[in-house]
Amino acid sequence: MSFQWSISTDKLGRRCQKQLFFREIAASHAATGGWRREAFILKQLKTLELWRGTVIHEGIQHYVVPALKRGGALNWKGLTEQTIQRAREQLAFSEQKRYREAGLVKGKHEDFCALVPHETGKGVSKQEFAEICGEIRTAFERLAGLADLWKMLLGRSGVRAEKQFWVTFDEVSIQVKIDLLYERSPGKPTIIDWKSYEIGGDTDARLQTVLYGWALWQKKLYDIKRPEDIELLECQVQDGVLINHECSQEVFDELEDYIYRSLNRIFSLCRSKKLTEARLEDFAFTDNPNNCEHCVFRQLCIERASRASKVEVVHPAVPKEVRPSLQPSFL
Repeated sequence: MSFQWSISTDKLGRRCQKQLFFREIAASHAATGGWRREAFILKQLKTLELWRGTVIHEGIQHYVVPALKRGGALNWKGLTEQTIQRAREQLAFSEQKRYREAGLVKGKHEDFCALVPHETGKGVSKQEFAEICGEIRTAFERLAGLADLWKMLLGRSGVRAEKQFWVTFDEVSIQVKIDLLYERSPGKPTIIDWKSYEIGGDTDARLQTVLYGWALWQKKLYDIKRPEDIELLECQVQDGVLINHECSQEVFDELEDYIYRSLNRIFSLCRSKKLTEARLEDFAFTDNPNNCEHCVFRQLCIERASRASKVEVVHPAVPKEVRPSLQPSFL
């Protein structure tokens, strides 16, 4: 079992160690995985807010970038409607709970979608979906307003959307997926990271963008002479704002220190770097009851912890009526 680090993984570990265990260590796509297969399915679930951001990303990747490469004026109305149609198809996929179909491979279905309200039985109302569509339209209207950006990219064949690769740090694989990547000139790449929340909604946005620049520097995909030649742009799609982040050796050193400390925290929870030896009971409950209430792994966490219970351990973050009893045992 391999461990793949990301900034979201670090945030998850700080929010709830048990959630980290289920999502990043225990989850397995194997059809015969039992409870681990269930963890994998639950891992796919998204809130409506996260799904909206995903759909916007996919609209840029599958419709805007190909249109840019073809050249000619961008038909933003058409690009918006294509994206909303994609959202409709994904909504139907999730509504039918097709994400639970045996043998289904996520990567082979463009309409793959798994939404929390469908899993809980609440469903998505017409009004809620209309609001999602309205937010998608607003985002594309704001994007259309970035005329200078699109003019610079129009007709460029080297523009890459969702560029994915791996780098290694301290024997751990780090997966990077860059929203938009292109070279302004040879050896001078630009990275754009789309953000679909309101300004100030993610305090790790700067570090996330720096991670992309650092990974590109490590991977040597371009003949980059110095970190400062990498341009890091964060695009707030809901507001149509571009934010330029510093790229330098100093910020790379800051990032590496962050990754090192994060890995130490995570692996301190395991008996070794062999994650097959990780045990659920070695991972603490969240300190925030709200995290427990809204966690997609909540019921699975209770069931797995209760299976081997003999000595009751009460944790203040878990509501009294569902507090499990814990006893050290391999899961």
